[in-house]
Amino acid sequence: MSESFEVLEQQYKDATNRVSKAYTDLREVVGDPKPLGAGEPPVITKEERDAYNAVHQALAVYVPLRDRYWATRWGREGNPPKQ
Repeated sequence: MSESFEVLEQQYKDATNRVSKAYTDLREVVGDPKPLGAGEPPVITKEERDAYNAVHQALAVYVPLRDRYWATRWGREGNPPKQ
């Protein structure tokens, strides 16, 4: 692996913070769930779509980093994952 564990750890922390912020922003935009009226279709605003997209993009970066980080950390600590 070309990067040091410390660099990988910082990238993992940054990605974790990005996911957390994206979910916080999504909750602020969407707000509390409200019941739909009879026959009323659900409506998603552009701001809500953008917030959902930000969450998806953050997770797309986070998940592979998380897997690489924990695989590397387990290897460094002599505690490989059980198969």
